[in-house]
Amino acid sequence: MTTISDLRAQEFRRCTALMAGDEPTLAAMLSDDLVHIHLNGKVDDKPGYLAGFRGLYTFHAITRGDLTIRQFGDAAVMTGPLIQRIEVRATGQMIDVTAITTQVWNRTAQGWVLNTCHNAPVRCNGVLSEMYGY
Repeated sequence: MTTISDLRAQEFRRCTALMAGDEPTLAAMLSDDLVHIHLNGKVDDKPGYLAGFRGLYTFHAITRGDLTIRQFGDAAVMTGPLIQRIEVRATGQMIDVTAITTQVWNRTAQGWVLNTCHNAPVRCNGVLSEMYGY
């Protein structure tokens, strides 16, 4: 496999782990110094992100579109569309999201790990479409 195909495969595994509720697999793919910026601007570190994954949301569907991947030595920047359907566990509310995501992956002795993720909403249950004309 090439590095680019390795990274695409790793992102597919990450999405699969999210939908399967597989915390051990997901945790192993995240850098210990993870910075995850959610659609609403909330910033989480690795423990905070995993706590939200464990207790706040259920991921029903995740689709990644065309991904642009640029490698810089042992780091790679991945950008592309993200469509997901998530459920807020406390209320059962379903949220349909369309976003653009930028991720930074680092190559370690164990393979590629996600270091940084920043999600920018394009649409979220029609709210942004009303605000920005999407």
